Amino acid sequence: MNIFKYFLVLLVIISACKKEEKELEVILPKDYGEGMYILTDQGIYFYNYLAVDTLRIVTENIYKKVNNTEIIQPKSLHISGKQAYIIGDKLYIANMETFGSEGTISGFSNPVSCRKIDENRLYVVDKGASSVKMVDLSKLEVLGHIETGDSSRPANIVGSWFRTFVLNGGGDAFSDRDSSIVSIDYFQSGVAINDFSAKLDVGYNPNSAVFSANHLWVLCKGVYNSQDPSQNRQSTMYKIAPWSNVINDDKDLTSIYNADNLAINESKSRIFFSSTDGIYITDLTIYPILHISGIDASFITINTESINDSTNVEYLYTNDANQSGLILKYEAWTGSFVGSIQVNGNALDVVFY
Repeated sequence: MNIFKYFLVLLVIISACKKEEKELEVILPKDYGEGMYILTDQGIYFYNYLAVDTLRIVTENIYKKVNNTEIIQPKSLHISGKQAYIIGDKLYIANMETFGSEGTISGFSNPVSCRKIDENRLYVVDKGASSVKMVDLSKLEVLGHIETGDSSRPANIVGSWFRTFVLNGGGDAFSDRDSSIVSIDYFQSGVAINDFSAKLDVGYNPNSAVFSANHLWVLCKGVYNSQDPSQNRQSTMYKIAPWSNVINDDKDLTSIYNADNLAINESKSRIFFSSTDGIYITDLTIYPILHISGIDASFITINTESINDSTNVEYLYTNDANQSGLILKYEAWTGSFVGSIQVNGNALDVVFY
């Protein structure tokens, strides 16, 4: 009988502890979700551009606001599914509705960008280690890596279908140039894999890429050394069949240097990129149609927005190194300036969700 009473008391204690743990669980408000996310060197800002004009506000440093901790050395932002993946000194994962932390992952030398490839896997480009690190999202740990080439300085990653492409961005000096992109297959016949599939030689220092309906467009900045202009080489664009790893075409971007930040519109009909003398807008023949001059941009984002619930308009968002703290907005088809959004710090990227 005494043993029975002992177990009853123990059961009551365990039940009370569980109840106390449940009461201590913090339920975060769902303040975020759809909207515009602005990454700066001081954190992440949220702009609820879908609200009516009078209610559109910028909420600053939302990761710190929710989690009471900073993102150290923020570099890039990737949103996929119900999570935001922020590259800083490590990988930070946040819930898109609350922006509450869902974990952090270390084990990188100099991470610069990432790409989620399925529900349980994320590829992180580790520039410092010349490799792509494979992250298991269910375990929140690095499982392995794929090398991109000795001292290749991988800079960016894009993916579609069953394959990702890693762009080896090279360096500023002519002697530090690179001319390669690496493809990695992550599915084969429906089976999850992580296999190096090809290395393609393109122009000097590939740095960004986008997919059209059937092709991968790769932008190569060329060589741009502000300390020694004699080393400079103009930028180029490459058109690749991504399912076969075959280069179909390449074009010199005549008299255009330091091209970067390649973007494409929703209908896959126009391409945008930055350069030393501003932003260029082209069609898929890669013949410049419009030029927004005088902008020193570090990112370009295209977003389609509804006007008066009846008309869709494509807008270009970017920054200018000479106008710190501003996100600039242009009509993507005319290049007309629309307005700006004020943030603190230097803007690094804009992502819509």
